[in-house]
Amino acid sequence: MFNLFLDAAPEQADMSTMVPQLILLGVLVVVFLVTVIFPQRKRDKEAKERLNTMKLGDTIITIGGIVGVLAKIDEDEVTIYSSKANTPITFQKAAIQTVISRNAEKKESKDKKASKSKDE
Repeated sequence: MFNLFLDAAPEQADMSTMVPQLILLGVLVVVFLVTVIFPQRKRDKEAKERLNTMKLGDTIITIGGIVGVLAKIDEDEVTIYSSKANTPITFQKAAIQTVISRNAEKKESKDKKASKSKDE
């Protein structure tokens, strides 16, 4: 019975058959790094930079879809005023998805006005 298990065991592979498999494994690891890991690190770095450069008065959008204007920035929390009633809401910084600076809003509104005047 013990011989039955020995006969079923595969023969030891020589190096000439293992080299292409190792090369393929290496290529797959490199492709995985390039397509998944590096772009995610870049997005994380940009998001962290955006959170660190927030200023009072910037418009933010949370991951829940709430839009508001920054009123107070603490170490790990921010307070925004949302809606016309200026309701204050406090969030963790991690809950912020998008930051729109006040300068970007002003530039965007000027661009819209300029394009409207050209159309007329």
